Amino acid sequence: MKNLTAVGKYLILMVTLGSVAACSSTPPTQSTSVDGAVVREYHNPVSSVAVLYNLFQYNKYSLNEEQKRKQTAAVYAALESDYGQVYSWYEYDARGAVKAVHGYPQGSGFCRVIYSTIEVDGVQRNYEETACQEAGHNGWRFVHKTR
Repeated sequence: MKNLTAVGKYLILMVTLGSVAACSSTPPTQSTSVDGAVVREYHNPVSSVAVLYNLFQYNKYSLNEEQKRKQTAAVYAALESDYGQVYSWYEYDARGAVKAVHGYPQGSGFCRVIYSTIEVDGVQRNYEETACQEAGHNGWRFVHKTR
């Protein structure tokens, strides 16, 4: 039991440090749909068992490296294509589909809104994301809106 409590405290520390690092001022360059888990509801981490359960849920319903590569390729293909064009992929126990739905001018560039649907092991999650390109800068910058 003592080791389980230590593991739980370690996991809470790692999640806290990861959250602080995520708050940096560097604009995100990767889609949330690539690194996010499909499961959105976790238990309140008041015990080591709840922390371990949440970690299990995150790992079970997250994309593996090949699936992340395919989702990333679909996201960037949708950003560069005509609106409404769907880019789908399938890999083992997961699949996804991405399409750009609209765009708008922003500063010296423009932004596009994309919709993604990802399913892992029978659990599905939908994402809406915005990515922008600015004149003089290479690539897309994902804009994460606070709720």
